[in-house]
Amino acid sequence: MTIKTEFTDEEWTQLLQAPGAAGILIMMSDPSFVVGSMKEAFAVSSSILDKDKGTNSELLTALLADFKEKELAKQARLKFDKKDLNTVKQTASDVLKQAARILDSKATPEESAEIKGWLSDLSVKTANAAKEGGFLGFGGTKVSENEKVALQEIADKLGVAG
Repeated sequence: MTIKTEFTDEEWTQLLQAPGAAGILIMMSDPSFVVGSMKEAFAVSSSILDKDKGTNSELLTALLADFKEKELAKQARLKFDKKDLNTVKQTASDVLKQAARILDSKATPEESAEIKGWLSDLSVKTANAAKEGGFLGFGGTKVSENEKVALQEIADKLGVAG
């Protein structure tokens, strides 16, 4: 069993930022109109709020609890040097890779697998939250080709099956 105090503040912040990073990688892979983006953002937040009902891991429970603390939740926001698409994607990618590395080095294999699986599931829910393409909700596809590529990249970074 791994507990929060085994992580440095910087490592814990990286773990807090991982769900947002996974969501951003999906959202930026195929940017939607406002409504689609809102649906995808809602999928990220609901995945965080809903997960605490079914976790066996004390580590994941602690991580999820921190999202409910206003000041700690602010730490979960990614910070970007520039606001261009490539910088946003690279920053999110780096955060996700770092989180996976931290989990592999400090958490038990079971905890690491559970958290990485949750992050992967969060990505899939985000990709499925809004149709891509089409017009005014008609036509389009549930998960675009760009989102499929992003899902595989996320799975690769986390070291989980994609």
